[in-house]
Amino acid sequence: MAWTPENLQFLLARLRANTGDITDVDVRKAAQGSPDLAETLSAFGNSPDGGTIVLGLDADNGFIATGVEDAGTLEAVVSSQARTGVVPRVRVSFERTVLDGETIVIATVAGLSTHARPCRTSQGNVAYLRHPDGNCRMSEQEIEQVSASGRRPRFDAQPIDETSPADLDPQLRDQFLHVARSTSRRLSDFSDADILRFKRVIEPHGDRLTLAGLYALGRYPQQFEPQLSITAVAEAPAPGGSRNLDRAEFDGPLPELLDRAVEWVQRNTRTEILFASDGHGRDETEIPMVAVRELIANALVHRDLGPHTAGKNIHIRLTNDRLTITSPGGLWGLSRDQLGWPGGKSAVNEFLYEICKMTRTASAHRVIEGEGGGLYEVRQSLKDAGHRHPGFHDSGVRFTASVPRRTPISSSDLHWLHVLPASTRLSEIQRQVLVSMRNGHTWTEQLVRDEYTPVESTHAQATLQGLVAEGLAIAIGGGRTPSYAISPVLASMPSGALQGTASSRAPRHVQRSAGDEPAAGPRAGTAAVPKKSKNADTILGELKAGPLEVADISTRTGLTPNQIRYALSPLLSSGTIMRDGGQGHKVTSYRLAGQ
Repeated sequence: MAWTPENLQFLLARLRANTGDITDVDVRKAAQGSPDLAETLSAFGNSPDGGTIVLGLDADNGFIATGVEDAGTLEAVVSSQARTGVVPRVRVSFERTVLDGETIVIATVAGLSTHARPCRTSQGNVAYLRHPDGNCRMSEQEIEQVSASGRRPRFDAQPIDETSPADLDPQLRDQFLHVARSTSRRLSDFSDADILRFKRVIEPHGDRLTLAGLYALGRYPQQFEPQLSITAVAEAPAPGGSRNLDRAEFDGPLPELLDRAVEWVQRNTRTEILFASDGHGRDETEIPMVAVRELIANALVHRDLGPHTAGKNIHIRLTNDRLTITSPGGLWGLSRDQLGWPGGKSAVNEFLYEICKMTRTASAHRVIEGEGGGLYEVRQSLKDAGHRHPGFHDSGVRFTASVPRRTPISSSDLHWLHVLPASTRLSEIQRQVLVSMRNGHTWTEQLVRDEYTPVESTHAQATLQGLVAEGLAIAIGGGRTPSYAISPVLASMPSGALQGTASSRAPRHVQRSAGDEPAAGPRAGTAAVPKKSKNADTILGELKAGPLEVADISTRTGLTPNQIRYALSPLLSSGTIMRDGGQGHKVTSYRLAGQ
């Protein structure tokens, strides 16, 4: 995408909410020239989707813009490192943007093809992988896994020593045979043993179970393959800054793993009772359980089953803001961009995939439909619920799917929404975008498409222009790509004033099943607001006299421009001050909100 100041602000929101680098983004100060990027270039080269290096932000000081001294020279040095610092070389493209008057260089690193990996540093001959907290050396096991990913996997067809048909779960076996016969006229006249061999539940010439047969239909697969399990962890904040962990281990055959994992997620997430304007209420989970089930089933069926994944099981993690599901192995036969769209179908484990099409869980659901539409259903269910889109990350040795939890709107913002005359006419996405605007953020059509389940341009346009039509937002700037912000009249009007003009139509209320007021957290499209700087009160005191530019504030207070920008950032995020003149302009002034 094109890196505009608005897009960069949303990246900053992600970084600040994460308090550091994220999996696909590496931030460097680069004020005195290019740092050594060999490790990062190797890690992004080994990632099928590559990554982004942002040069000119200070990660140690709230990601303020420090800029780069000579963008052209910096780009040339990074290009040289991409050619000679790693083997094989990686391809890098560059963009520049301006943030708070400083030039920022953004380098996009393309991932190498499967056959070209692993990418190693020229000095030391070390291969790296990208993790949420930075780069780490690849183990020999991971290098073997990357090397094997270029070959068609057949690990699910491997027979497992010391197994026999007696190790099959009788109920799962009989149900599988019934479905196999009912869906294939050809198989209807064959014996049980023949069908189990044809479908590779049992090896073709012998009585050992295949890995696919053991995993899907076995009585206790972990007796022979302990890694065929799930570890689930729910993080919850506790007094004193510590964290309570609800940890669970799931074992048994694949259908049982699926049912138990879905039940665990449902137990550890909130259910809301939503009341519409007609007075009728309905239960709604904070993450659509259809999406949860499909993502877990996808991880179970498509995980890497090779010997290089011994000891690596599936991990499910629930944090305050998202559900994350990580499985061993990367994508095979399709790209991340194809996931969830027509044609985006590729079975890593072909025999396991076919067996699971004919296998039912204890809740009588198919493990998979077998039409390749599972991830499309994930996208659609999230879109229907007004949710942000799922995130997919393929590191080459592990695949991660994540879904943001429905972040509760603060009680103040919720009340503000409820007394708006147009509240009941807004979609869930419009409500979240409007709250984000209230907290000082601007939106574009591209950002709506990026932040929420991918929609057509016309839908993103209708989302923002609908807010304008209701008198809730305004378009800023002309041309083909305007930005949208909250209406100045609405921004300056206290919620009590809105109460008197509210529509007589009953607003929609939200009741938490736990009965507790949710803790305020990052809202859709916003960042967790950084803690106020120690210099904030000094700057606010100077702004009482009227709007000032950064240079004026520096003259009056003796603070450096970087100290000032660092202090301004949380004040802007909280709506305490406003920016005039346009972000990224050389002449930009700041004023107290309401001046």
